Amino acid sequence: MLFQMCYGPELESIYEVVRRSPDCTLDDLQMKFQYAEEGDIRSLIEGAVTVLTDLGLVYDREGKFCSQGDAWDVIDVLLRLRRVGNESEEATFDHVFSHMYYELFVKSNTMFIKNLHHQTNQRFPDTLVGKEKVNAWKRMMEFFGVGHRVYSGFYALPQLRLMERFIERSGEWSGPLHQYCQEQIHPVLPCVHNGDVFRGVIYGLSFLDKQGVIRLTRKQDLPYSSYGPQHQWNWIEVGEG
Repeated sequence: MLFQMCYGPELESIYEVVRRSPDCTLDDLQMKFQYAEEGDIRSLIEGAVTVLTDLGLVYDREGKFCSQGDAWDVIDVLLRLRRVGNESEEATFDHVFSHMYYELFVKSNTMFIKNLHHQTNQRFPDTLVGKEKVNAWKRMMEFFGVGHRVYSGFYALPQLRLMERFIERSGEWSGPLHQYCQEQIHPVLPCVHNGDVFRGVIYGLSFLDKQGVIRLTRKQDLPYSSYGPQHQWNWIEVGEG
């Protein structure tokens, strides 16, 4: 189950240890990360390993763990999360975990939800989700770069480092802004609903435009929607395009 009491950074740290030291056990991981004798971090390690296993990043071979081999990449993590969402049954915690971003933020084009716990249980009434599980989701999504925790809520403005990874991944690209989001971002981070691109992603791209990383402009007579505060963008250029 993906709803584990995780904070985020330990997922990458534990994954990299497993990747570099295959066939390590939970005891090995505890010895690696238990810096002081006081307290017991076993449950935290078990929770992180459960998330990594459910995402297919780590495999359990009779109590010994190995990885799929590649260095940690948040794009790969989000792709795996989407796969879990597509394959999980609707009334399960994994389905809720993997669909919260799309169902609560993208569908309504809402960037900030003040009480995420309440809204989650309103949207998924057949799967009651406790506050700690929602808080864990917020922590992990913030670590993945999907947004920011704000008290009891969540602000779904993708972080700059995640948007930069999309730009790196797509490489040189020139074409309609809607098409770019549909083809380059949506398969990884759901951002298109009913023909509209989620404004959180548009704002993230606009910041890259201000920094000169990409170029957003408007072209006449395109059969695609325009975005921005004044609907002033419908074209994107990445790299030399």
